[in-house]
Amino acid sequence: MRAALLLLVPAIAGCTPDTNPAGGARTQVQRDVESYAIASCLTQQAEPYLKDQGDAWASVVVQRMHGDIDVLAGIAEQVQRENTKGANGDMAVMRDETRPGQGKPLPVLHCGEVIDRPAVRAAIQKAIAALRPSYESR
Repeated sequence: MRAALLLLVPAIAGCTPDTNPAGGARTQVQRDVESYAIASCLTQQAEPYLKDQGDAWASVVVQRMHGDIDVLAGIAEQVQRENTKGANGDMAVMRDETRPGQGKPLPVLHCGEVIDRPAVRAAIQKAIAALRPSYESR
């Protein structure tokens, strides 16, 4: 039974959509689109430093990317929806040692993980599919 399971796992894994062929490094289009999503999340945070860093990061991505930047609009919309959820208590929080009884919000962790939220991931996959031909032609 174990042998059958071991043989079945690679077959099932081979049927799943894979953005990283053969488990290798992310493609440039994937890296750019995911980076844009994280940067977009940072621009929507309350802290001015995070907003500035997110804006600068998003600008770098837009300047180096290939293809139509309008494709990224769907990602920004989904990220904004996730950030609205975060403002309503869906933000990662840790215990704050300096202020017992209060939590410390972790917006950087939230933004780093926003790319794994199903709606954001779907928008990312859609953008990757739309932009891939522009990246491959370079």
